[in-house]
Amino acid sequence: MRKEMFPGFTAEQKRNLMFYTIGIMCYKFGIESALGSVKTMMTERFNSNPQTTANAFATIGILEGLNQLCQSLGSIAVAPLIFRFKTPRVLAVAITPITGGQLSPDPETYGNWTPYLIFPLFLAIGICHGIVELIRRVIPRDIVGGDSTKLKVMDSSVHMWYEVAGTSGAFFSAFMITKVGAMPPLFIGAAYAWYQRSAFGAISHYMRVYFSSIVTGARIVFSSRRFIWLIPGYTIGLVFHRYLESGFAPNFSKIVLGDASFAQIMNGGSNFGEFLGALIVFLFSTQIHTPIPWVRWDALVLNLLWIVPGIAYKLLSSGTTPNEFSWIVAGLFMFISMGWAAGDVSLAAYIQCSLEHSDEDDEESVEEASPLGAVMAFLYSSYIAMYFCLNFGLGRYLDVFANRVKAIKNDKNLALSTGIEPFYMIAGVMFSVGCVVILAGTFIPRGSFAMNPTMNQISDDPKDAESGNSKGGEDVFHMSS
Repeated sequence: MRKEMFPGFTAEQKRNLMFYTIGIMCYKFGIESALGSVKTMMTERFNSNPQTTANAFATIGILEGLNQLCQSLGSIAVAPLIFRFKTPRVLAVAITPITGGQLSPDPETYGNWTPYLIFPLFLAIGICHGIVELIRRVIPRDIVGGDSTKLKVMDSSVHMWYEVAGTSGAFFSAFMITKVGAMPPLFIGAAYAWYQRSAFGAISHYMRVYFSSIVTGARIVFSSRRFIWLIPGYTIGLVFHRYLESGFAPNFSKIVLGDASFAQIMNGGSNFGEFLGALIVFLFSTQIHTPIPWVRWDALVLNLLWIVPGIAYKLLSSGTTPNEFSWIVAGLFMFISMGWAAGDVSLAAYIQCSLEHSDEDDEESVEEASPLGAVMAFLYSSYIAMYFCLNFGLGRYLDVFANRVKAIKNDKNLALSTGIEPFYMIAGVMFSVGCVVILAGTFIPRGSFAMNPTMNQISDDPKDAESGNSKGGEDVFHMSS
């Protein structure tokens, strides 16, 4: 464990880190309120509206998928934008539109308007959300450069504060939804804090290189064993984590517990787990050399979700209230997300460090997009495509059981067992398959069979693998030629 909190950071780097952290906290607190309120509202409205109730979860799956596709548009735009403009300019401009208004405080009806009005709001949020989420993966290198230790320290410390804000936003979302909506002042605060590192400028050159960014990122990822494993390790891991919070939590809350707002309690536990995971990476950034041990931990804890459907009927049928049960699930989510956050933070530093010198290695790619932005756009867009298909398919599957539950009028225990039934397949079988796929992916890089491999051991260059550590004892990556 380190004695100094930010070893080797200059005064300017610490200043920029402070402004960036303030901005990310404002953003996370606001986005938890905004998305939490909108997702709760759309789950309730699509289930209560007679025209949409029969296919409510499939429709929500389409809406979630379209939101993710809009995030893909935003993420793909990042690569050419950060190549052409300073990263903070793009970030400051992107954050300002993610605001929301006052939502109906009536939890019984959420108004009597058509739920399809949510589509344009949710899609607009998606575009800006995608830009911000992807730039979060890119901007640390702008602040501290390609030093692997600094990147791990910065990514983990920022993620800790990010989840402090997220946990607060999730736990207090019920109050924020009824009183102050989506917290627009915090989004404005985030934009101002990020703006401190750059002047505000115009944004252009958006759609012209839509596909070239993906092609460039795919070419880099598929060219090397030390990048191709990021598809199961990063992309598929992100799919399961996102479905845990945005799919499983609200769907289980509505079908089994009867109120989609309980998902915010579960996600509060998930956010706190992410804080703990980032804290562990922060404390052991010099002892664990690569993301591989963290990703393996992430894969194994996915199996814990079996517990939720396993204990749900026994507890809920014997007097445990839905609110109490949601807190139990929140505690379980904490352990699952702890593993994901540790893997996510270390993977982000791994990618940033690996692509530090890639600009000079791929002349064709730099004509349109930065390699780092292109790789992140490819991985993030791949995640969105996978999530779209998964969420819609599972939505159709859940509608079958949700309609059965609605048809059961006088037998609460039968309705409860019917509602729990599909989650054995989703929370149990599906997440265990995800564990196997992600775990298998961690054995793709060279030298990855070691318990705690070093950066040089998993390098594609045999000379690096044989030499052990590089000069100065630091692990250094070089792009494969």
